[in-house]
Amino acid sequence: MIKASVFIKWTFIIFCALVLAGLFFFRHLGTKSADMTMQLGVTNGQLTAMPTTPNAVSSQTDIKDKYVAPLPMQGTVQQTKNKILQCLQAMGNNTIASQDADYVHAVFVTPFMQYHDDVEFYIDPQTQNVQFRSASRVGKSDFGANRARYEEFKTLYLQ
Repeated sequence: MIKASVFIKWTFIIFCALVLAGLFFFRHLGTKSADMTMQLGVTNGQLTAMPTTPNAVSSQTDIKDKYVAPLPMQGTVQQTKNKILQCLQAMGNNTIASQDADYVHAVFVTPFMQYHDDVEFYIDPQTQNVQFRSASRVGKSDFGANRARYEEFKTLYLQ
């Protein structure tokens, strides 16, 4: 018969090993997401379509759970773009992957797990709105991270 203290000790060791293995696995997914190339950009005034997974939000979707409101332009297209870039810099944990006159693509990296999320902005002078899209590259759920990112950006942008 195994003593209770030995059983508890080995159960704890196995549990810790499984937790560490899980952390390494999910961290590997995060690093792997850095190598993924995404088909992003604007086509006919539309940002990239939403993924089938729930880990994204956009101002150009009819899916209620994924919808966020577009933001108003702040002056000219160039002034609006400058404001977007200032807000991204203030938010931190991101780099500008690409940009042109009316478009900005930023990549956010989560601090611990190193997941890469794509955030796009399309400045539409016809509607006087900034269209927004934020999507995780890997996984299914983002635990609300993309919506929270939109809310943080919105707060900074509208100041």
